[in-house]
Amino acid sequence: MTDKLRRALVPAAGVLLATAVAAFAGSVHLGPVKGATYAGIVHSETITLKVSSNGKTAKVGLPSAPGFCQGGAGPELESSKAGAISKHGALTAKIAYSSPQTHKQFATVTVKGSFETFSGSKPVFQGTVKSVFSAAASCDGQESFQATASKSF
Repeated sequence: MTDKLRRALVPAAGVLLATAVAAFAGSVHLGPVKGATYAGIVHSETITLKVSSNGKTAKVGLPSAPGFCQGGAGPELESSKAGAISKHGALTAKIAYSSPQTHKQFATVTVKGSFETFSGSKPVFQGTVKSVFSAAASCDGQESFQATASKSF
């Protein structure tokens, strides 16, 4: 490649790269929709994320801890607190599961991910669910999921 050609191509490549970055940045909004409920499927169960009216926290609901092993499960009590949402739309929340008879905790589920809205589509939460069982480490596991905002935008 000649120096003259190289001098012409390098700035052109820089302009193309800057245009692509600007176009991508304009097409994605990071953060939740205030007051919205997001719903998705994790291990055949519906997971919900209820965003507060100010958009700073979200409460996660999942009826049972996903077990990544063979075996059955009995009734479970689910207990969680709202997790903080960062200014970039990231969320980490934990859910504790206990037995209704003994009230002893047997599993913890951690939900991590981010709220995003892509140009021309419904707002989504892209995340992972990680289960940790105190007495059955062979049932521990992780699964990715996507939850979609349930109201129209």
